[in-house]
Amino acid sequence: MSYSEKNKLILKNTIALYFRQIITIFVALFTTRIVLQTLGVTDYGINNVVGGIVAMMSFLTVPLSGTTQRFLSIELGKNDYFKLKQVFANSLLLHVIFILLTIIIAETLGLWFLKTKLVIPPERANAAFWVFQFSVISFAVSVFFAPFEGAIRAREKFDFYAKMSIFDVVMKLVIVYLLKFLSYDKLIAFSFMTMFVIIILKIIVYIYCHKHFEECKIKLLWVKDYGHQLLVYNAYSMISGISSIIRYQGLNFILNFYYGPVLNAAQAIANQVFFAISSFSNNAALATEPQIIMSYAQNDRQRLWNLITKSSILYFYICLIVVLPFILEIDTILYIWLGTYPEYTAVFTRLFLLEATQNILCYPMTMANAAVGKLRATTINTIVIRLFILLSAILIGVNNWSPSYIYVSVVTLQWISLIVWIIIVLKIQLGFSLRKYLYDVVLPISKTSLFVVLPPLALHYFFSKSILSSLSISVFALIWSAVMVFCIGLNRQERQMVVSKLPLFIQKIL
Repeated sequence: MSYSEKNKLILKNTIALYFRQIITIFVALFTTRIVLQTLGVTDYGINNVVGGIVAMMSFLTVPLSGTTQRFLSIELGKNDYFKLKQVFANSLLLHVIFILLTIIIAETLGLWFLKTKLVIPPERANAAFWVFQFSVISFAVSVFFAPFEGAIRAREKFDFYAKMSIFDVVMKLVIVYLLKFLSYDKLIAFSFMTMFVIIILKIIVYIYCHKHFEECKIKLLWVKDYGHQLLVYNAYSMISGISSIIRYQGLNFILNFYYGPVLNAAQAIANQVFFAISSFSNNAALATEPQIIMSYAQNDRQRLWNLITKSSILYFYICLIVVLPFILEIDTILYIWLGTYPEYTAVFTRLFLLEATQNILCYPMTMANAAVGKLRATTINTIVIRLFILLSAILIGVNNWSPSYIYVSVVTLQWISLIVWIIIVLKIQLGFSLRKYLYDVVLPISKTSLFVVLPPLALHYFFSKSILSSLSISVFALIWSAVMVFCIGLNRQERQMVVSKLPLFIQKIL
């Protein structure tokens, strides 16, 4: 496949993923309001903190499926289809072992923590127990089928990936509709129906993979060489994933312990906005990741550099365009969306979105690090930063400072982590020039951001705070940022490509 064909494949997959995300965001924003109103603030907070004990562990399915994808992409780059089967069977065996260990821990330490440490009204203890149990089942099913999702991503079948996401959000609409008419405990019913949808989705994924990919068979196999590599890689991926869970859920527990379940509800709403908005740029990352790994496997260093730098700029610009209106006018947006919402929701959302712009620059580093396969240094860096995040949050809670300071410390520490990632991956592991990265990526982004942010920011502070003015500023920020990115952020060749491809992009969406 030529570079031109590979780039067209990335464009095709990106369009499919963006179409999926437009629908996903619309449904997520709609369902969050209905679920919040139906469950109430307290039950919504309980669902977030209790279901989060296990549901947040779904973060592990991403690195686990990423491990499978990484090794499958390497073998696809080498055109070794026999080893594909060995890699997949080894990966499936490791996932089964991990599921068994997780269930044991969840049903012992997890239940103890649920019953003795969380701040839950006594009359909602039974509902919290069942939310926990359904979340355990959902997590086990998700982990088992993670290798199949990794195979879909390695094969770059993102059109199917997009269709399944659309099916997922349609089923969530059905759940919200049914929830309004059920007389049974709505929190328990919501958790059960969410688990049921996850099981159905994973069964469909299995049927698709079994039909289209010869390596995707339910067969547990241990091949020493590949098993050891997968075990080590999975170990580092899971350590990083567990540290992510501890960081996110730890902050949830700290908010619950020092500030109560209402702040958990505020964090949950902010998370909804964060994941919905940041996923726009994340989708482009999904489309690029397999080719970054294949380029490394084929020792094509020039294409590897181009993919890392160009994707870093592209992801950041997409994120900036989408995030800026929300950061400026989130109070009005939350009012239109939810009506009334918990205190600190707007502050949390702004800080979460600032974190999203940092995370997006780290994604290409993460992909390149996955291609190299040396995860020790980056994992240590990640764990240390997340440990400092939790320690700073505890310090803020103990001193009864504003909870917004917790996420200010998160944003600050994440910048430090990003700098360390760039040094480790680009300079040490790949031997690329940091000065060239500064010139090719950092300077264009900084210059463009300055032109993008200042005019909308000035309008935000000088105009009246009516709903009409807020909406007008949001629309202006969206259009202005897109125009400035096109005129200043892109070079001549990139602008020509956008002009030639934009009609196709619009046609595909329509």
